[in-house]
Amino acid sequence: MAQIPKDPTVDAVLSLRLPPGTDPAIASSLKRGMEELLTIVVALPQFEAQILQRADDIARAFTGLVAPDAPLIEERMRRQKTMREVFARGDWLTAEQVNGLQAMPPANKEQPAGDWKREGRIFSVALEGNEYFAGYQFDAMCQPLPVVRDILAILGPVADSWRIAAWFHFPNGWISGCGEHQGDAVAPRDALDRCREVTEAARHGNKEYVA
Repeated sequence: MAQIPKDPTVDAVLSLRLPPGTDPAIASSLKRGMEELLTIVVALPQFEAQILQRADDIARAFTGLVAPDAPLIEERMRRQKTMREVFARGDWLTAEQVNGLQAMPPANKEQPAGDWKREGRIFSVALEGNEYFAGYQFDAMCQPLPVVRDILAILGPVADSWRIAAWFHFPNGWISGCGEHQGDAVAPRDALDRCREVTEAARHGNKEYVA
C-alpha cells in the first residue's frame, strides 16, 4: 500500500509485501535494488528512443536486486553447514533406490517416489544436482509412513525443503526422551512412532535452521 504524506516535499513511501517463502536474508538487497529500479522507471521519458537508451540502467538495477550483502553470505554459509550436518546423519535414497526397494518396482525408475512427493506423502532435498529422500520416511517395506504426510501438511509449503529436513533432524523441545533420557529433547526423525507428539511438535512450528 502506498502511503502519501500530506506534505508534498516529503518522499512518498511504498510498502510492499514479499511473496510467501521469500528468504528474509535477501530483504535488504531487494530494497536497495527496488529503490534504484523505481527511480529509473519513474523518470523514464515517454519517447521510445530515450526509453531504449535507459535499458542498460534498468538492467543494472535488476542486477542490484540479487547483489549479495554480508548478512546474506553469512546466512548461506550457515545453510551449507546445516545441510552437511543433516545429510551426514541417516540414510538418503535416490528415487531409483526407492524404486528398487518396492515389492513390485514400477518400470519408471522415478516412481513411486515422484508420485508420493507430489501427493505430499514424503519430501526430498537437492544436493549437488541430485535429489534425495530421507530413509526415515519409509517403513520396512519402503512405504511412506502415514505420520510423515500429517507432519508435512501441518508444516505447510516451504520454499527450501532443507528447512523441513532440519526440522526432522535437530532435537525438538516439544518431544521428550524416555527412560534415562527423560527430559532430553528428541529429534522428530527419532520419534516417528509417537504420532501424537511429533504432530503436536509440528503444530508449534519450528522452520528455522539450527546449526
